[in-house]
Amino acid sequence: MSKYHYSAEKVFKVNVGGTLYTTTRSTLTKYEGSLIWKIFTGDMACPRDERGTYFIDRDGHVFRFILNYLRSDKLVVPQGYRDLDILKVEADYYGLKGLVQEVDSLIAMRKRRRRPRQRKKSSQSTGELHRLVERNGDLYLSDEGSDYFYD
Repeated sequence: MSKYHYSAEKVFKVNVGGTLYTTTRSTLTKYEGSLIWKIFTGDMACPRDERGTYFIDRDGHVFRFILNYLRSDKLVVPQGYRDLDILKVEADYYGLKGLVQEVDSLIAMRKRRRRPRQRKKSSQSTGELHRLVERNGDLYLSDEGSDYFYD
């Protein structure tokens, strides 16, 4: 017998805010009581687009992280991801309390790690201000109050 076998699991196409996702029923129904669970178990109506695809009028780009959470049971976002507040709102909308908690934890961790910005030390005194000057299409660095130009 082949190591690959046929799965009878239903595959769904979901249009979230114009972004198309393909996944399985088991992924979408993983968290009982969530909005997604209600839609894909038939407990809640969901509009369909012109192709018959389920349509959810929410942030399509952020849904990527929602779907990955459903697949892996953990929050995975790129380092430096800045839309955590939006992700939290979306997770709350879908009724994914565990994801909301994970986003809150990540936000808190980032706040703790954030250090106050320090000003760069300047080799110039405040009296030695520079400006960029254009002459005949070339740019020069000029000392304020000086006749010297640096190429």
